[in-house]
Amino acid sequence: MEIPHEKKFFLCDGEVVHNLPELMERLKTMDDGVFQHHVNAERNDFSTWVRDVFMDKKLARELARVKTKESMAKKLFTSQYQ
Repeated sequence: MEIPHEKKFFLCDGEVVHNLPELMERLKTMDDGVFQHHVNAERNDFSTWVRDVFMDKKLARELARVKTKESMAKKLFTSQYQ
């Protein structure tokens, strides 16, 4: 699913994620610092993006519970967005 430019996910390192399959792939090579910037004790930007842009509350809740790139990639892989 392609989304409008203004709803794409802009990583703190300047990279842009266009959809959920791309996020799953990017997680494999994403710098730990970039991941921790977006997923930490205060927030989970990926979960928020999934909830607000893709309107998938169930997947957003699942992603909100994960704290590692590997766990998040696995959740995305097992979701309908693979």
